[in-house]
Order: sequence, then C-alpha cells, then structure tokens
Amino acid sequence: MLKLPLKYYDESGRILPPSWLYVVLLLLCLDWLAFVFSVASRSQTHDLLMFFYPQKESLGMGLAASLPVLLSLALLSQRERLWKRDVIKWRAFIVPLIQIGITALLAVQLFYAMHHHWGFEYVTGVKIVVYAIALYVVSKSRHVKWMIEDWAKPNPQMN
Repeated sequence: MLKLPLKYYDESGRILPPSWLYVVLLLLCLDWLAFVFSVASRSQTHDLLMFFYPQKESLGMGLAASLPVLLSLALLSQRERLWKRDVIKWRAFIVPLIQIGITALLAVQLFYAMHHHWGFEYVTGVKIVVYAIALYVVSKSRHVKWMIEDWAKPNPQMN
C-alpha cells in the first residue's frame, strides 16, 4: 500500500518532494533572489539594493538568516547526485535546516519590529505571518516526514 498517490513518486519508487515545498523555500530565499537579480544588473546594482534594502545591514542579516534554507534547497536539488555516491545522511538535515532558517528569519523580522519601536508595517507583518505558517507547515507535513524516511534507502529498487 502506497502512502501517497502515485504521482508523488519518481521512476525508481522514491517519494518526490512536494511542489509546495519548493515554493515555500523560494519564498524564504527572497533575499537571495533579490541579491542575485540586483547583482546581475551591473549598471543598477546599487540602486536596486538600496530600493529593496534601505538599511545596509538588512541585506546581510537577511542573507545570513536564509542561508540554512538555501542550503536545504541545494541538498534537495542535488539528491540524485548524492544518492549515486551512496551519501544519504544529509537527508536528516533538511527539515532542521529549514526550521533553523525560518526561526532566524522570524528573529530578523522581530528585530526590525523592535528596532522600529514595534510600529506596524505591512511588509514586516506579512513576513512574520508567512514565516510562522511556513514553520508550522514544514514541521507538521506528513509528506515531508515520509519523504525523509523513504530517502533512507539509497537504492529502493534493491531493497
């Protein structure tokens, strides 16, 4: 009996990451996306960075806080290469890395709220709500839990 519908499995019988997980991880890495796109536009790098991050330390704090999420996204994207080398212990770090990253991003937003004397700002409020929901969803997802358990076997066809 399969735990999930057949569309959530790859050709070799491994559970695929849910598509919503990629969306959540990309939303959590918005600081990295803004940084990469601003650097890609060499003539307007300074202007774009000043538009998105008026305070210079906000970019660095956002990049540092979302680094664990970026690392987990990289691990997810390179899973086939890691499996071919029979490296499977990394799978246990995916959810904790995401949780650490979300907690750090929440801490950054709370720091900004405190820095602005708890004055309400829509962007900060939306980010806090999105990060809290993301932390709950990633922590409680049965799909992600089953995926991590399923990835314990490097070659499911042989087991």
